[in-house]
Amino acid sequence: MLYSIEQYDKNGFLHAPKWLWLGWMLLAKAWVVFVVAGASRDSGATILSYVYPDHDMLYLGLAMGLPSIVLMWLISLRSPERRWVAKIVSWGKPITLMATASQLIQSGYHVYLQAGAFSWTNGVIMLALLWFAIYVCKSKTVRDCFKINETSGK
Repeated sequence: MLYSIEQYDKNGFLHAPKWLWLGWMLLAKAWVVFVVAGASRDSGATILSYVYPDHDMLYLGLAMGLPSIVLMWLISLRSPERRWVAKIVSWGKPITLMATASQLIQSGYHVYLQAGAFSWTNGVIMLALLWFAIYVCKSKTVRDCFKINETSGK
């Protein structure tokens, strides 16, 4: 056992690290904005138009955030009886990296649309996405949390 007993769930799967959860939330930022706009009924349209002036970018962000939402949901459903869930979650690292790369490309496109003008928002998001991609690539804990447990069958 490489990790402390508290880092495993009741089925023997390694919990996803907190940084991975935060990165998935960053990838699902369009969903967060969408839910916040929906919760604030009167100013919801204003919030959406401020954060996503182009509605096509909102829809693209919702589509690109869907894999991280699905991974957040499925990683908690892993059990020895649900081998298919563990198999899907085992693809979590490449799925997360592809979603991160697509959002980096989208952020680069936003910079292109602004004619290369500096924006703190774009800069911070691109830096966070780059950091998250490096973290997912290099972290042994992330690699191990996506592994299929021996008790779940391979």
